Amino acid sequence: MLHQPTPLRGSRRSAFALIALLAHSPARAEEKPAELEPLIVSALRVPRPASTVTSTVTVLDPEALQNQGILQLRDALNAAPGVISTSTGGQTGALSSLFIRGTKTADSQVVIDSMRLSDSSTPLGNILSGGRVSDVGSIEVLRGPQGAIYGGESIGGVLWMETPRGTGDPRGSATFEAGSFQSIAANAMFQGETGKLSYFLSGGYEETENDGPDEDFHQGSTALRVEGRIDSVWTVGTTFRAFDSFYDDHGASENRVDSSLATLYATGVISDRWTARFLAGYQQEFYDNDSAYGNYGTDTRAGSISTDHEITLAENLRLLAGGFFHHDSFQVTDGVDEGGDRYGIHSALEWEPVASLTTTAAFRWENYDSYGDEFTWRLGSIYQLEKSGISFRAGLGRSFRAPSYNDLFYNTDLGYFKYVANPELEAQTSIGWDIGIEQKIGDHHTLEATWFSNRIEDAIESYANPSGDFTTYTAANLPGTTTTDGLELGIRGSWLENTLSYRLAWTYLHESLSDQPKNAASASLDWKPSAKSLVGIGATHLSDHSWGGDPLESYTVARLYGSYQICDKVKLHARVENALDENYQLSSFYGTTTEGAGTGLYAGITVDW
Repeated sequence: MLHQPTPLRGSRRSAFALIALLAHSPARAEEKPAELEPLIVSALRVPRPASTVTSTVTVLDPEALQNQGILQLRDALNAAPGVISTSTGGQTGALSSLFIRGTKTADSQVVIDSMRLSDSSTPLGNILSGGRVSDVGSIEVLRGPQGAIYGGESIGGVLWMETPRGTGDPRGSATFEAGSFQSIAANAMFQGETGKLSYFLSGGYEETENDGPDEDFHQGSTALRVEGRIDSVWTVGTTFRAFDSFYDDHGASENRVDSSLATLYATGVISDRWTARFLAGYQQEFYDNDSAYGNYGTDTRAGSISTDHEITLAENLRLLAGGFFHHDSFQVTDGVDEGGDRYGIHSALEWEPVASLTTTAAFRWENYDSYGDEFTWRLGSIYQLEKSGISFRAGLGRSFRAPSYNDLFYNTDLGYFKYVANPELEAQTSIGWDIGIEQKIGDHHTLEATWFSNRIEDAIESYANPSGDFTTYTAANLPGTTTTDGLELGIRGSWLENTLSYRLAWTYLHESLSDQPKNAASASLDWKPSAKSLVGIGATHLSDHSWGGDPLESYTVARLYGSYQICDKVKLHARVENALDENYQLSSFYGTTTEGAGTGLYAGITVDW
């Protein structure tokens, strides 16, 4: 294993001692006020009470994640059952992968500030590699086929995120952290409300040499939201997000990503029965890969306008409808220069025929310039037995994955490697279903379990090798049916008036794409020995797998974390990653193995004002 020589490696006694020092005079945890029922936005693109949502959704709290020392979005997503979020390319900063319910990264979609950022030509790997939880206000992981609401590349699910809204009196904070592998990170935030205007602004910088030679990473990022109430009806706002990153891929190549997103939006409460939402957005992502073989780069630009309307037809019947227009352009250094329009409409009915039963029916039609149109649909229901605290949920839907511009138009011949475009490629389609149950145990514990299945037709293999000579590749639709199915389990709760809290997310995959692990789990246990301190332990486990490459052994990586509030304005924190110094591999393709990081110790300070 490629370990950087450092005095911190292996010093577990010191690491444990540092965390232990953060535990101070035991005291009773402060009591929290009764929680209101959370609102879920992602399931129907409009806020709905969680008790009426027929899709399986996990809501992650960015502030709680940061308290546990989970700073990378990639790591945070493992707290959702059914999700495996990791990197198959390297350590911090490397291209990341998201596997939802046994599907591939290209089968899921990212939506930020209500605008879709990923599609078949712009996968979500770069977004995950640069994503951090410090500039995100909410994270929702929507699982299962969501083509009826989000269109293509939502076979596995949708990752929904929003830039924070400013609230309360103006205030700010700054955090600085340093640690193993020459790592430093700093970010600052200022937010608040002034009259009818709210604002949020954050900026950050980080760098690390990672635990291996020639794996340097550095990144700068920023996020902004400004929102104001025009009158009693209309609220308007704007968001802006950007990051600029560099990653040295083990000396084999240098990778640069420059990405930005800007939106303008307006929400109008036209009446007590009609709420209208309008959005205009622009996104661009420039990626460059420089290696001994030359330069490969992609330039992606996309603009879209959309509208969503929520109309109450009757006390127990709501109509949700909308439409969109999207234009994009995609350029590759050595050939592809394509662009096109995508437009469509979608609608959903939410009906409560009897008390405690909610049913939804949704459909979507959209047309792609590049290859044609698609029709998708979804049916779902949720039924609650309030006295026993049990909810039953079920859903069935159709989704698809569109061919990418590279699949359709990219041709290159490097002598040792040839890629041939396939303009006849068809979309990959799927029919998926899930059945789940959620059980509340007392006031402080929740158990959820969901059985799911996806049947995929015309699966797209972007690097098929029909000639068999391993020099000529093309995109092809695979024959037959490909299936992913399994079980996801989540448990969360607390004891002793929130002094002890825990969570567990476990995924069992009976069948999956790319030989994913049969079992994947993520867990944490937090202890608040006093109102000012927190200590905890977390772990991530993957059983044997390969990601479609060479076999990889199972591993379990543990972490320790803690914080102590010195005063109202100053808090110290520390964490130990890979606390047991597990030797594990992230991936292995064609005999080249990428190692995971060894033990790392990090500490920092947060100052509020």
